[in-house]
Amino acid sequence: MIVTRFEFSRDDSCHKLGLRHPVYAVLEKLRQLGPGEGVEVVTDDFDWALTIETVARGAAYEVAREDASGRARIVIYRRVAT
Repeated sequence: MIVTRFEFSRDDSCHKLGLRHPVYAVLEKLRQLGPGEGVEVVTDDFDWALTIETVARGAAYEVAREDASGRARIVIYRRVAT
């Protein structure tokens, strides 16, 4: 179940985002997820998309990514313990 959706544009600056890189906002929310919960990230900045995807995978989250129409959609889930 997706509990939060983030949308970032390459035109967003750190100043607009409160002097924080978008990955920090996503990571903060990921830490709050329960098992089976997830976040959706949509961006037209493929560098940010790659960074967010890499960090999430490195932290052992499930990650699915789609690229279409000049935008990346990344869905990140906390794994359900089996």
